[in-house]
Amino acid sequence: MTELQKKILSMIQGRFPIVERPFAEIARQVDSEEEEVLASIQELKDDGIIRRIGAIFEAKRLGYVSTLVAAQAPVDKVEAFVADVNALPGVSHNYGRAHRFNVWFTLTVSDEDTIEKTLHDLKTKFGIEEIYSLPAVRLFKINVDFDVSGTKSNSKNQNAKLQSKHQNNIETQIQVLDEHQKVLVCELQEDLQVAAEPFTEVAKVVGMEQEEVLEQIRRWKADGTIRRFGASVRHHKIGFTANGMVVFTLPPERIEEAGDVLAEYKQVSHCYQRPEAPGWPYNLFAMTHCQTKEELNEIVKEMVDKIQPSAHCILITTAEYKKTNVKYFVE
Repeated sequence: MTELQKKILSMIQGRFPIVERPFAEIARQVDSEEEEVLASIQELKDDGIIRRIGAIFEAKRLGYVSTLVAAQAPVDKVEAFVADVNALPGVSHNYGRAHRFNVWFTLTVSDEDTIEKTLHDLKTKFGIEEIYSLPAVRLFKINVDFDVSGTKSNSKNQNAKLQSKHQNNIETQIQVLDEHQKVLVCELQEDLQVAAEPFTEVAKVVGMEQEEVLEQIRRWKADGTIRRFGASVRHHKIGFTANGMVVFTLPPERIEEAGDVLAEYKQVSHCYQRPEAPGWPYNLFAMTHCQTKEELNEIVKEMVDKIQPSAHCILITTAEYKKTNVKYFVE
């Protein structure tokens, strides 16, 4: 990547401007020209570094429920199991991890009964003895911004604790959406055009004025319906090849303090409290991204020293079976 592309990518992962000409605003902030920014972003897409530019919605605000599923898939059935899981419309992320529970996927559906039925059907079809739903009990951090500056910096993100507290205080009251708003949600799930006025096309599809679209996006960001609007990147392509879901066991009264500590780490993209399950004693999860296994091990050692869990484990990511955005209102 060029230095300009690094500046752009650092900005647009979490600070994409919701304005009529967003790429002109990006150019202004990185001291460049709109045409050069457009060309640079298109090249990042063509090279597969940027997956998509668009909105990530809060499922609860749209009337959906979501969970993280842990499955112990029989080794001789993993391929078929993964294929069936990936075919489920509510599955957006699916990973292989180095653990007895070897397949982990997110499931977002309309109600809890659908989650139970889905897991029952998978368990029955593949003869799986252990498959558990581990929904988020408490959110400490969602901040999937990868540092591509190339500079060595402190492992801590001093703003993350404030960000996590803000995220925890977001209301989860279900939004009542009209048909135009539902169509807009569907459109914002797609990849935003790399064009001078990308929201013009969105407005045409939805049947709204461009300023109405921009104002709605801003409102949804403010009230937490949109968790994030920006570029999603393929972290392997920018050097983050050592990725692990780090899990800890702590007594309930210490989870909040420990979660805030973990949320400070810039290497941590997601941090949640989740329930325990039979054979699974861990209740605090921190998805951690590093450039080397040595760095990952060092960061985890530092985390353990700070929060003093009774047990912990690093589940190294061994395969990315599926990674896409959740599709809402497509039934």
